[in-house]
Amino acid sequence: MGNKKRLYIAVYPSGVVGNEERRYHWAFLIGPKAEKGQSARGKRFHVKNEPLTGWTYEEKDVADVKQTTTLLGRVLIAKIEDEQRLVDLLRNQPVVNGDPNWRCRSWVASALEAVARDGRCVGRAELDWGRIEPFVRGYIGRKREEGRYERPEDLARPRPTYDLLEGKETIV
Repeated sequence: MGNKKRLYIAVYPSGVVGNEERRYHWAFLIGPKAEKGQSARGKRFHVKNEPLTGWTYEEKDVADVKQTTTLLGRVLIAKIEDEQRLVDLLRNQPVVNGDPNWRCRSWVASALEAVARDGRCVGRAELDWGRIEPFVRGYIGRKREEGRYERPEDLARPRPTYDLLEGKETIV
């Protein structure tokens, strides 16, 4: 089937200032292969740190995976073979509270390991966190340096997107 959904690493501002390691909030987005048209409906999967309850898992429908309110950018990492299997894997990833070093980045990294171990929910993919994390940080950093997030007209445009499987930027 040639219209398999795609799995992205999505990066948002974390709100943490002065700590490069914690500068970004990490999540997954699932979206359609074909994103032509006004919007590309999809879903976001992540953990968030709530003041009263600590880290909690959340999955949420998004009207457009190309452009959510605070999205900085996304990197395509996999073609999805079995979406329900992937979603079940994400839903069942441990959420850790009480460890000050555990955060959204930790959850994404462990979820990628689970997807790689599973071997059936995605097809062609780059699941190596050791490669993905520095690439994404560099990509978003370059976009920041270029001023991509400073102009009001840019905020209305789809966010920068890089296809790690093809090795090319698809949305500048």
